[in-house]
Amino acid sequence: MMTPRRLVWILVAVLGTPVALYGVAWAYFVIPSSDDYRHRLVFDAKAWRDKSADAGDDWPTRLRMVDSLMDRRLLDGRTRPQVVELLGPADDTSKWRDWDLVYHLGPERKGLFRIDSEWLVIRLDSSRTVGSYRLVAD
Repeated sequence: MMTPRRLVWILVAVLGTPVALYGVAWAYFVIPSSDDYRHRLVFDAKAWRDKSADAGDDWPTRLRMVDSLMDRRLLDGRTRPQVVELLGPADDTSKWRDWDLVYHLGPERKGLFRIDSEWLVIRLDSSRTVGSYRLVAD
């Protein structure tokens, strides 16, 4: 025969496990997103180039502005010299060799453990203007 105390523990385990898993999933997806949203800035070319809007190591200027840059489609149709004028020289890296211009943004914004980096990668098309760009993580 099952005691009332044992029944309570079984109910806590059966009902509490999904609730706990939901809480972990919520923390993993929602908290970093709200933190990212809170740190976003409108793109400003000068601040991007001189990195003057850093909010500590976790929120460097480029990471804070990249969504505004992309949402406003400021790279569309630009030539390489125009991109360099807007964003400054591309970062010298051995990563992402199949892209024409690469900019390190900072630590990834998703997840509880921000161990990877986010990068803006830009590819020029046959007319030597920006054909595509996207965010990637290593």
